[in-house]
Amino acid sequence: MAWAERALGSNARVVGWRRMTGGIIAAVHRLTIECTGHRCQLVLRQYEDATAENARLVEQEAAVLGAVGPADLLAPELVAFSAAGIDTDGHPSLLMTRLPGHIYLSPPDPGEWLRQIARTAASVHEARVPAPPFQRWADAANRSIPVSATRPHVWHAMSAVLRQQHGSPASCFLHRDFQHFNFLWRRGRLTGVVDWSMASTGPPEIDVGHCRLNLAVLFGVDWAERFRLAYEAETGRAVDPWWDLHAIAKYDDAWPRFIPVQVAGRVPVDSDGMTARVEDLMESSLRRL
Repeated sequence: MAWAERALGSNARVVGWRRMTGGIIAAVHRLTIECTGHRCQLVLRQYEDATAENARLVEQEAAVLGAVGPADLLAPELVAFSAAGIDTDGHPSLLMTRLPGHIYLSPPDPGEWLRQIARTAASVHEARVPAPPFQRWADAANRSIPVSATRPHVWHAMSAVLRQQHGSPASCFLHRDFQHFNFLWRRGRLTGVVDWSMASTGPPEIDVGHCRLNLAVLFGVDWAERFRLAYEAETGRAVDPWWDLHAIAKYDDAWPRFIPVQVAGRVPVDSDGMTARVEDLMESSLRRL
């Protein structure tokens, strides 16, 4: 908090703070700031350890937040950052403006909710923002089949496609963790996208596929398919199913454990049926090849 005050100037004072819901890889706090009689709220994002990777994530997010403003995207504004954590007790930290809204997982009109997400994805992919090439998280073609798998043959089919074929080489700006836990809503309107630490350049399907995977995990393949169709209608281009499968391959037996942490009681989570819903999505994507 002392670092935040120094970054804001001699007239600023932190008068309150609160841990915000979520934050699996980093802690997120809301700070209430008082400055010459005026109060505002900022968001402080901190990583536990001052590793080279965490420092890189902070530096990358700071650079992206500095660049997305001119692109008119729904992103926070950068206030200050300490990549090495030297000024923040060893915790790589990022201070940014707080966007209005909250995570919203129970829309009365899922179709409109998904259309707004699709429009936001399209606006991200159309933005001319410099970012490093995306890094593949693992060898998707050689992933182990989850213990919870109910249709092993579908996993084998997906791995064969990822080994034997190649996806579209199209490239654009990506959020890279584009999914409903990073969207803020207010009065039924999508007001912000947060967590830009992994922003990259690469095929747009990386974002689309990751969002579809998360939608299937929580709501089912129907929501994932409706999002794909909404994105295709918004952009006028088809989603390459190869990259779709590449995104789905990220799923493993850890997801039923950490998804409830992200949901934080906002909606019921059917953990037992999660893998089967992902397999439904895999079969749907395989049929589109």
